[in-house]
Amino acid sequence: MQLLRWALRSASLIVLLAIPATAQASIGVGIQAGPVRLGAAAHPGGSYALPPVYVVNTGTQPEALTVRIERVSSGPGRPVPASWVHASGSAVRLSHNQGTRIPLQLVIPATARPGQYLTDVVVRGSASVSDGGANLGVAAATKLQFRIVPGVVSAGWFSMPRWVLLTAAAMVALVAIALVARRSGVRIRIEREPAAASPAGAGSGNDAA
Repeated sequence: MQLLRWALRSASLIVLLAIPATAQASIGVGIQAGPVRLGAAAHPGGSYALPPVYVVNTGTQPEALTVRIERVSSGPGRPVPASWVHASGSAVRLSHNQGTRIPLQLVIPATARPGQYLTDVVVRGSASVSDGGANLGVAAATKLQFRIVPGVVSAGWFSMPRWVLLTAAAMVALVAIALVARRSGVRIRIEREPAAASPAGAGSGNDAA
């Protein structure tokens, strides 16, 4: 955990405006050092779950952090519209040294052009310190990279909702049970056995002498 904190502070923390050393309370935010990357190539019209991004409050007081998608770093790659990336719970409140992971969803329109894409995941703090009339704050960013290739998005079984898969599995199981019962030929027949007849000549009276 200590190594992660050092990585956050040394590799990813971007101080937009410096905090005066004389301030009693400090504010700060951090984000993971490694970039967020989509493991496989994406296709136009597809929706993909990106790896969650780790953010942390590095200040000494509780902080409300917000996550946004905007290009702040340089490098090769097409720009990514902010509407393509959705952050689940993009606004979180964290105490001192508390961190959390925020899920990201990439939704690519069908008109997207193939190529390499580059943008940044930026986390900003809401707290600020006033110094001579200026509001001071901090933010941190890490890259978001993915590649789009031509092709059609495959709609396989595993892309369906879970309840659809469970319903289909239950129906297949019922059909299989019915087929097995029919082919086995096992039948249950219930018959009522008639009462036994009395022996011939039997009677309750005595024979004549």
